[in-house]
Amino acid sequence: MKKTALATIALMAISIASAKPAGAGQFGDLLIELETSLYYSAQSEEWRSRRSGWISDVRTAGDSIPALKRLLVEFETHINYGAQTSAWRSRRASWLRSVEGASTLRELARLMIDCETAITYASQAPAWRSRRSGWLSRSRGI
Repeated sequence: MKKTALATIALMAISIASAKPAGAGQFGDLLIELETSLYYSAQSEEWRSRRSGWISDVRTAGDSIPALKRLLVEFETHINYGAQTSAWRSRRASWLRSVEGASTLRELARLMIDCETAITYASQAPAWRSRRSGWLSRSRGI
């Protein structure tokens, strides 16, 4: 009986230690989902050749905060200014500093939402309007 209890405790400890932190992987999925909401015309010409590699990088980043910060900034950098609200230009430098200072997935998710709200609806596929509220809920849940 004692051996069984110890084995159960050991399995529980291994399970807890190997569990992914809340939001791990989900942030990347949400970032890719946001990227797919944009029309190509809303993104830089260079993005077309970088896009598949960027998606692969997001998928392999896991919960690496430094990698996800870099990938979030790279995505935003390739959005044309014309596809963003006029207020974004004055907020962008502060946003970049906040991304650089982010240390949790929760902070990055909030900053990803800020990036999304700066994108004009005209620059996003019509299907995004019906998916957006669910995307926001999942992003806020990280």
